[in-house]
This record gives sequence, structure tokens and C-alpha cells, in this order.
Amino acid sequence: MADLVAPDVETPEAPEAPPGQLDTKKLVATFKTKIETAKTHRRTFTRRWQENIETRLGLMGAGTDPGSWDQGDYQSEINPDWSLTKTKTANLYSQVPGVQCTHENPKYAAAIPPFAKALNYELSEKRSNVGVCMEEALNDVVNAAGIGAIMVSFAARFEDVEVPAIDVSSLPPELVQQATAAGQIPMKTVSRMTDYKFPSTRLSPGDLLWPKEFVGSNFDDADWMGRTGRCSKADGKVDFKLTPAQLDQCVGSGEQSLQDDLRSGADRGHTTLDEADVITFDEIYYWRSRVDPDETSFCAIWRLVIVHGLTDPVIHEPWKGQQYDKERRTYVGNVKWPIRVLTLTYVSDHPVPPSDTQAGKPQVHDMRRSRSQMFTNRDRSRPVRWYDSNRIDPEIQLRLLAGTWQDWIPTQGEGSRSVGEIARASYPSEDLTFDQQTKQDLMEAWQIGPNQQGTTALNTTATESNNVQANFATRIGQERARVASFFLSVCEVLAGWMCLYSEFPSLSDEERQAMEQAWDQKTILHDIALKIRPDSAIVLDSQQRVQRLIQFLNFAGKSGVIDPAPVIAEIAELSGLDPSAVMKKPEPPAPEPPNISYRFSGKDDLINPMVVALLVNQQKAPTPEDIQTAHKILQAASTLPPPEPPPPPPGMEGPPAPGGPEGEGPPGGGLPGGPPPPMLGEANPEWSLPEKISKRTRDGAPDA
Repeated sequence: MADLVAPDVETPEAPEAPPGQLDTKKLVATFKTKIETAKTHRRTFTRRWQENIETRLGLMGAGTDPGSWDQGDYQSEINPDWSLTKTKTANLYSQVPGVQCTHENPKYAAAIPPFAKALNYELSEKRSNVGVCMEEALNDVVNAAGIGAIMVSFAARFEDVEVPAIDVSSLPPELVQQATAAGQIPMKTVSRMTDYKFPSTRLSPGDLLWPKEFVGSNFDDADWMGRTGRCSKADGKVDFKLTPAQLDQCVGSGEQSLQDDLRSGADRGHTTLDEADVITFDEIYYWRSRVDPDETSFCAIWRLVIVHGLTDPVIHEPWKGQQYDKERRTYVGNVKWPIRVLTLTYVSDHPVPPSDTQAGKPQVHDMRRSRSQMFTNRDRSRPVRWYDSNRIDPEIQLRLLAGTWQDWIPTQGEGSRSVGEIARASYPSEDLTFDQQTKQDLMEAWQIGPNQQGTTALNTTATESNNVQANFATRIGQERARVASFFLSVCEVLAGWMCLYSEFPSLSDEERQAMEQAWDQKTILHDIALKIRPDSAIVLDSQQRVQRLIQFLNFAGKSGVIDPAPVIAEIAELSGLDPSAVMKKPEPPAPEPPNISYRFSGKDDLINPMVVALLVNQQKAPTPEDIQTAHKILQAASTLPPPEPPPPPPGMEGPPAPGGPEGEGPPGGGLPGGPPPPMLGEANPEWSLPEKISKRTRDGAPDA
């Protein structure tokens, strides 16, 4: 089925635009032609994208019935793209990281923490749900198309209310209420926002629109960017301001083409809404300066929406995701496409590169062909037996032919010549080698090995595994950087919408006041720098996270510049405990007493009034009871007899030394009762100094 597009309707020729003004009708007609050209160019990829998805699902051909998946020519029990895609996406991104904000101007420092808190709140699953879109877009990049996209938009609902047509802010509220009830204050009707959101939506590669002539990798450099979208009748009425007559013309006029549908099997060609309630449209964003010579800013973005079934565009206006600041003469809010595009590699002059599944598809087919040949050989190599009809009894022959005889077989003579098995065909071992080599080639194409898949590599040492992991980290680090940059660009667009339209519901009154006092968020958004930790997009094991937190506490816990309570609370959560149940508010430490040092030079210091007063002040002075106890100890010590001398060692007993019982030895030393010690040099007169000691080498002493 071909796309249902708006029919060509002859319209009166519009007058030429005055000199210096852009011809809007001619511009719209040009973009319509470019959109159709982009769709034709996109369909050159869609068949390949469908095959990539079918390869991951185990299908071998378009339109294969899921009930006959196991009947394909190359169908086997292995499906490497399934596990490889899951491994690759998990290594690139597995959780929403916390975004950190910085600013070059110090006077805006007070506004950064509250704004970062509000931004991370909008990124959560409760609000924009960016994590789901990131996972879906990564599967598009790795498996399906090599390209993925996320669109960040703003949606709101309004109601009409009556407000005073004059300024009544200086009047008391009671007086304004009375005057309004009496009809003394003129009123006017205005629209008031009742609810809003910043939805993040993954765009299917089959709906993405980009210029055919674009050949770069940064899609913000393209002249325009767009998508083919579908919405319900109710959303179209509100978003596009369609009249009932226009709704009747466009509802059901744009069913999705089978060429653009990447689904397989029975799901293909069906929309999520009833065909009678679907509105299909083409939405593009373009740099105004590239089509309008009078545009003074390179950042101006315009939005063009063409609904299928209508001739004229329903929206053609400056994009509401940015606003022009006349004082600064620049655009604030968003200065990038709301459609963010991700690719992991670049092929020269090919903005849409092949996916990993597409790059490894030849090896996958070889593996499946090899496995299929193995299964065919096994099916045709079933055991077949023979028997000698001259030696086997006819009754036993019938039982053998029926396949019911599985026990003893009586034979006439030796049994090895009566019954035997026909040799079966063996599978060549080199085919298994080819299979292993093909698998290795596939791993090289994906740059994923057993280590990254969580399996053990055979015949690999620890050093080799570390080298492989280091090389993988280098390769995957480059792709992680591209994913992180893509994620931050999504955050940047979301931050731009927030600065223009958010009411910051996650902030307290104090935080909101601090932010508003530091800056006017409607004028300086694009000066913010967003960043994330390099590994924060990858889920860590709980034990790894605990070890990191403990290491941080040991490093900075006592520095006094951090609050350890949130870190300890996260450790408790990762340990399976409830922080509110096990944690308590720490008691403030008592002030340390002053460290006073004093040295007593004599007993007179102890009776000095100043010294005693100082000891009393520091609670170190002895009490009267302590002094009385000390007196008793000293008195008891003075009445004790002197200690007796220790007995002499064994063998040294002798007569008492002269001089009385005191045991004083003779003059000059020596043992008690023994001869006096000899004089110096008289103890051994036969000893002499060796020549080595008494004479220097240079004086003729021997060397040894």
C-alpha cells in the first residue's frame, strides 16, 4: 500500500512577494517536495532495517509466519543477535545518570543547585521518562537501523477564564471581588494553563525525516530535521487548532505505509489507534537564516506542520521552544533541534551508518548455515543395523524388523557375524573449525567477547583477559562518549523547555526564591554547561557501589566539607536496610576543653594561690580527701623498715667482706675477699698487638 498524501489541488497563483520579503507559499511548496524526496530516500533503508529486526527475532524472511520460524533454511537453535544486542546496549547505557550543572559566571552559582534538582526531577520516570526512550533508541542504533532519535516537546492544556481588563494589583482583594461582582471592573477572557508536561518520545527510524543531500554526522548542521507523526483526533484538534471541517478531511487519510513499518508478521500495517481516529502529519524544523536572507540570527528555528489531507500547512511559525531576547539580541531557551539523533559510527558521506547487526549479518548467516548442516547430517546419520538371515531364526527376524526386540538375540554360532550396525557418516572436524572461526569473526565485528558477555573464555590467561578488557574499554569508551553526548543534548533541550514554561514543582519556596534572585531563567539558559560522570550511565553491582561509597567516606568523611548522612543512607539501602529505621540524627559533640600546660618548678608553686585557682578551674586540683589520703600514705611509708639486700649468687659465697656488715668491698673493686684487680697492661704480659692493628698498610703491614 502506498502512502496516502494530500492530493494536488490547483490553487490560484499567489502574487509574487514584495522585494525583500520571503515568498511563504513558495517556501512551503519547496519543503513539501523535500519531504517527499526524504521519504523516498528513507525507504531505501527500511527493507534492510526490517531484515535486521527479523534476524534478531530469528526470522529469515519478510512476512514469515511466527508459527513457522523453525522452518527457515538457516534457522538453528542459536540466535547471536539477541544476546549481542542486549550486551551492547547494557554496556553503553543502563540507567538514567544524575545530571550536574555548572556556570561560567560566579554570580549565578546560587541558582545552579536548585535548577539541577528540578532538571533531574523532570528526567525521572515520573515525568519525562527519558530512560525508556534511551533504551529504545539504543536498540534502534545497535540492532535495527544504526540511527536512533528522541524528540523532547512541550504539551499543555488550557482553560478560558475571566480576568480584569485593567490593573487591579494595587487594590485590596476584597474590594476587587466586590467591584467585580457589581460589574464595575471591565473583564476580558484569557487562556490559563491547567496542566503541562515535557514528554520525551522515541522516534522510529521509519518515521524520521532528514535532507537527502546531508552527508555529515552532526544532524544539527542539516538545513532541516523532521518526522512523520500520528495522533488522535482529540490531540489534533487541540495541537493544530483544526476546525470540524478540517478534521473530517484529514482523519484516516494517512495510514502508515508498509514500506515504513518496521514491524514483522501479523503486527505489520496496523496503527495503534483506530484508522477512523488517526491523523497523520509531517512535522519539520528548519534554520530560518538558511531560507530567509532577512533573518538576523543564526539560532532562529521555525516549525512547519503539514497534515495529510489538507493543502495548506496548519502550523508555520517561529518555534515556541525558543524566545528572542531583544535586550541581549539573542535567542534563549533552545538553540538545537527538538529531535535529537544518535549514531555510533560514521561512514564517509553516509549519515546513516549500518548497525552492528547489519555489519555482522554475513557471519550470522554462515553460523546458521553451518549449524543447519550439522543438524541435517545428524538427521541422515541415524543408526541402521543388519543381520545374517542364514543364522537368525525367522521369528526373531520379524521381531528385529518390527523394532520390538531389545534384549537377548539367540544366534547359531558367533553373534558378531550374525547382527551388526552399518557405519554412520561422520561429520568432518574442519566444519567445526569453520564454525568457531565464523563466531570469532562475528565477535570482532561487534567488538564483544566472552568477557563482556559474562562468560568464561577458554584457554585464556588472566593477563590476556585484562588486555582484552582494556582494549574493549578503549573501543566502548568512544561509543559511550557519543551516547553520553546524545543524552546531554536531550537534557539540554528539556532544560530549555523548563526555563520557558516550567513552574518547578519539585523546588521548595526557599530554593525557588534563591534561583530567581540569582538569575532570570528566561534569559540565560544556554549559558549552562551540563555534564555527567563518565560511568554514571552504567548500572553497577550493589557491592561495587558500596565499596565506592565507603572509599569516599574514608577519604572525605572527616574533612568537614561534606554531609556524610546521604552517603550512609545509600549504603544502608544497598545493604537491604531501611535508612529511616536504622539511622538517627547525630548528637552534636561537646566542646573540647582548652589545652593548658603548666610546669611546676618547685614546692612553692603548689602553695601559690594563682596556681591552685588554675587547677581548680580546670577541675584538676586535689580534694581535701585526696590530700588527707596522701598524708596517710607518706606516714605509712616512713615507718616501714629498710629492705634487705638480695642473697649472693650460687658459688660466690665467702667470708664477709671487710668493712663490716654493710658489705663494702676493698678499695679498687674486685670480689669480696679476693685479690685486688691487676693494673692496666699487667694482667697478660705475653699478649701483643698484631701487626695489622699496630701498623698501617702503607707502613709495611701485611694485607691479610
